[in-house]
Amino acid sequence: MKRNTAFILAGLACILLLVAGCTSTPGTETTATPVATSSAATAAPTTAAPELSWTGNWNATWSEGSEEYTEIVILNQSGSSVTGTHGLPTELIRGTVTGPRLSGTWSAENQTGPFEFVMSEDMNSFTGTWANAPDDLANSTYYWNGVRV
Repeated sequence: MKRNTAFILAGLACILLLVAGCTSTPGTETTATPVATSSAATAAPTTAAPELSWTGNWNATWSEGSEEYTEIVILNQSGSSVTGTHGLPTELIRGTVTGPRLSGTWSAENQTGPFEFVMSEDMNSFTGTWANAPDDLANSTYYWNGVRV
């Protein structure tokens, strides 16, 4: 009877060990490798800000005095350089991107002048000014705004 009790107790001990997760056999024990954690691993994931691009077609409105005009502006950006057309294909835009700003020159027929556009935060519109002469841009009341198509 004592022998049966010993077998029963040994069997219960084995069952408890199995339930506790100790299932290795002698000679096959492995040690757990601690996993390093850092605050970066537990921080909320961040999304990269979308890259600002002026490339695309824009429905634009511009003014000259009390007159308002609409046209399509087509821009292509390569690095910080932007080229494009406005109105007719022979009316050109050339500029340089600095942050959210695009500044440069426009040309139409035999005229040329400066402009400056500022991209909205959602990158779907811009506001800007233009002038007939380089020195006039700072004081210009002529606007040139666009919405991405």
